Amino acid sequence: MEVRSRDTYRIEYSGGISEEIVLSLTQLYQPLIGPAAVNLFLTMAAEGMRQHTLESHSRLFVMCGIDPSVFDRACAKLEEYLLLRVYCRRGENRDQYIYRLNVPMNARSFMQSNIYMSRLQKVLGQKNMEATIARLTDNTVSTQGFRDITRMVRYSEEEVHEESQYTKIQPRYRFSPDDATINFDYERFIASTSALVFPMEMRTQENLRLIGKLATVHGLSADRMRILVKKCINLDTMEFDGERLRVLAEKSTPDITGGKDIYALPPASFLQAKQNGAMVSLSDRRILDHLALDMHFSNEVINIMIEYILNVSDNRLNSRFVDMVAGEWARDGISTREQALLEAKKKPNYSKNRGGVRIDAPDYIIRQINDELPEETKASREDIERIRELQAKMKD
Repeated sequence: MEVRSRDTYRIEYSGGISEEIVLSLTQLYQPLIGPAAVNLFLTMAAEGMRQHTLESHSRLFVMCGIDPSVFDRACAKLEEYLLLRVYCRRGENRDQYIYRLNVPMNARSFMQSNIYMSRLQKVLGQKNMEATIARLTDNTVSTQGFRDITRMVRYSEEEVHEESQYTKIQPRYRFSPDDATINFDYERFIASTSALVFPMEMRTQENLRLIGKLATVHGLSADRMRILVKKCINLDTMEFDGERLRVLAEKSTPDITGGKDIYALPPASFLQAKQNGAMVSLSDRRILDHLALDMHFSNEVINIMIEYILNVSDNRLNSRFVDMVAGEWARDGISTREQALLEAKKKPNYSKNRGGVRIDAPDYIIRQINDELPEETKASREDIERIRELQAKMKD
C-alpha cells in the first residue's frame, strides 16, 4: 500500500475509546504490533468519531509523527491482527481510502486466542506475560471453597492435541478448591490490598501461594497478612522479599487459636495448644514452615504428624527426626487426615539394643544406634544421646 500525502481518507469506527480498549491495546496488542501501530489506531479512532469531510494523509502523518513508510508498516500490523480493513479507489491525481477499524478484543477474548497468546509469550517471556495477565484479571472472583460442577464437553483427539497451554491461564491468586494445604481468604486479601501497597507485577502465583501457605500454617488473617506483605515490598526496586515475609509470619502471634476440631487448627496454634498456651519457639515454627512449604503437607496431616512425633520422642521436636518421619510419610503417600491418623496409630517398632534392653523408639533410630545405617542417613547426636540416656535409666 503506497499511500501518498495528498491521498485522501475517511475513517469508519463506532467502538469508542474505553478504558478496556486502551488496556487491551497497550497491555496485550502493543508488544505484538508495536507502539506506532497503537498510536495510529488510537489517532484514527479519534478521527473517525469526529470526521465530517475527507482529509489528506498529510494530516495523519503529522498527527502521529510518522512518515509514509512507518505508516505503511503500522497499517500492516493492524491488518494482521484484524484491527483494520482498508478499501481503496484509484484516481488520476490522488487515491481515496476508507479505513474501517475493528474494536480490539477484550482481555478475556484475547487470552482465549492460542495464536495471540503464543506470540505474546515469545515476545514478553513467561514472567512478563503472567504479570500482564495478573494485571488485567485482578477483579476475577476466586473460586476457593467451591466445587466445580461444570458439565464436561468431549473433544476429539485432534482438538485435544492442538489445545494450547495459554488458554488455561487463570488469575494468579485463584487456587484449586481441592487444595487442602491452603486455607486463606484471598478475596478479602485482594479486595483490601491496594495496588499501591502490593503492585500487580508482584502478584505472581509463587508470591500469592507463599502468602496463603504462611497464613495457613501460622493462623494469620487476611488483614494481618496485608500488613506483613506491605513490610516486604520495595517499591523503588519493585521487589518482593519472600524470605522476610516468612520470618515475619514465624514471629507473629496466631489470629486463629481455637476451634472444635483441633486437627483443623493452624499448626502453630495446634503446637501452642500442646504446650499449654506457651508461645511456639522460632525453631519449631521453622519446622512447621518446612513441612508445609517444602513437604506440601496439609494442616491436618502436619498436626497429626507433630502429635505422633511428640508421643514417640518425649515431647521433643528435633528437626532431623522430623525430616525422617516426614520423608517416610511422603514416600508412603500420606496426604489425607484419615491416612495420617492410621499411620499415627501404628505402634513404633521395638528393637533390641546392644545391652539387650527394649526401648520405645522407631526402628530406624534403634538401627542407627547399632550402626546399621549408613552415615548419611543418621540422625543428630542429640537424638542418639537421648536414647542412650533412656537406656541407662531402664538398666538402673
